[in-house]
Amino acid sequence: MQKSQLKKEDVLKILERELPYLREKYGVVKIALFGSFAKGTAKEQSDVDLLVELEEPLGLEFVALADHLESVLGRKVDIATFDCWRRSFANPRYRRIAQDVERSLVYVREAR
Repeated sequence: MQKSQLKKEDVLKILERELPYLREKYGVVKIALFGSFAKGTAKEQSDVDLLVELEEPLGLEFVALADHLESVLGRKVDIATFDCWRRSFANPRYRRIAQDVERSLVYVREAR
């Protein structure tokens, strides 16, 4: 799939398909899309912005998770944890960004 053809629905379908593997391999409890793909405004050069909730911290395996997601999506991925995002609300410097993220969140449901 070429970068310019990737749409929000494509990203969600890929993540839905991958969720069981992500849960098993990395302990991903939930995953959500935000940013330009979630808003439907992604361009050819846009990366995929994701929030993940993990059963436990991954350490360096967090990089492997990001690499895997970049591989299956064919795009650069920016990934953060829900915990990090939640803490951003407490910091006046980041609160507006956290609120923008909240407005665009699209949760991934496991494919049935």
